[in-house]
Amino acid sequence: MHPNFSHRLSSKKRSRFDGTPDRISDLPDALLLLILSLIPTGDVVRTCVLSKRWTYLWEYVPKLNYSYKNDKKLSHQFVHRFLISRKPCLLESMRLIVGSDCEAMNIPTWIKYAVEHGLRELELDPYSEKENIRLPRNFYACKTLEVLTLKYSVHVDVPNSPVCFKSLKILNLQLVHFKNEDSVRRLFSSCPNLEKLDIIRYVDNVVNFTIEVPSLKSLTIHDYSNGDGRRGYVINAPSLNFFSIRGMKDYEFSIENMPELREAKIIDVFDINTEKILLPLASSVKRLSLSLSPLETRYADGVVFSQLVYLELSTSKTEWWNLLMVLLLNSPNLQVLKLMRDSKTLVFLICSQETWKGTKERMSKSNPQFYKPVNVPPCLLSCLQRFEWERYNGLHEEERQIAMYILTNAKHLKEARFSTKNSYLKEKFEMLKVLAREPRASPSCQFLFE
Repeated sequence: MHPNFSHRLSSKKRSRFDGTPDRISDLPDALLLLILSLIPTGDVVRTCVLSKRWTYLWEYVPKLNYSYKNDKKLSHQFVHRFLISRKPCLLESMRLIVGSDCEAMNIPTWIKYAVEHGLRELELDPYSEKENIRLPRNFYACKTLEVLTLKYSVHVDVPNSPVCFKSLKILNLQLVHFKNEDSVRRLFSSCPNLEKLDIIRYVDNVVNFTIEVPSLKSLTIHDYSNGDGRRGYVINAPSLNFFSIRGMKDYEFSIENMPELREAKIIDVFDINTEKILLPLASSVKRLSLSLSPLETRYADGVVFSQLVYLELSTSKTEWWNLLMVLLLNSPNLQVLKLMRDSKTLVFLICSQETWKGTKERMSKSNPQFYKPVNVPPCLLSCLQRFEWERYNGLHEEERQIAMYILTNAKHLKEARFSTKNSYLKEKFEMLKVLAREPRASPSCQFLFE
């Protein structure tokens, strides 16, 4: 902060035009700057007309928050003029959402300025019809950067020269363009203290996406592309606590063991050998969420989850109940089981009984029946304590059979909770009667039906 800043802006008690005290203007400078940091930069500059107290205050705000969506009346030169007009103090945060090539061409200059003024957090979301935005060279050696978000028309070309984001802890990459696979490896290897990595991909030129970050604790990958059996991920993150993948099809995986992993989510993946994903985490994961069909993935039934205590499984996939039985057999310490139907695939029971009968017949023809396993899963006999089913449809034969199977075999169950949505009261009552008249293995189980 400028040495004469506080003295120059301090003054005697001020009054508003109606004569009442102006309490906001009498707040300390540091608190006013904090307040200004929470609003868009266009509004920050506009405060200079409020009074003499505010005339120069905006020049010291350590944050630039600009979006063409919110500031459509501003010139495309606004950001440039703001940077050259502010005082030579810290600019710790920069958020740029630009929507024209005129603005995009200046982005490297703006980022270079921010890096030279102690940048700690950067969010870059540019739009450019001509070409992707290239980051300035000094950006790849920014030692103060802690949080980085890059989206869409950003070209990531990590140089061979020394690169180090030694302070970076959170990295979010959404549909960015990498020069090549080496740029991917160099980017992650230059982050020795990275803890959280979120990636969204669709179709790009990187065939083998390598993530080797010893410090990483949270990894989320949403990939909506088809790997065609030749694309893949190589993941080596021994400190990982949380791992989530979603949406990919026909990808190969090479994952090192994850001894620290506690929670994993595998959602909507197809034509993938899930053993290569599940085996490295099987011995450590405690919470597991799956939305898979055993017919759409190459699932191996020999994976044992020795530490798993919480399992969440989608009931929207074909033959999901077969996957459930395998998981129950291979999760000897499971305590909580949650089943849930995805809302987008929910069969709404707002039709007549005649219409439902036709729907039921079609479903029974397309889906095989549920068959009880030869041996009761050990977790049902020894440790399952809570059973929850969201969007339960007791009019569906397989769902009713599975619910009754668990209730009649879970000897230590303390709570069973069923919730139905978009069903008539009469239908709910019928489902409740069916479940209520079945004997339960645990006499102390609290039965809840919503």
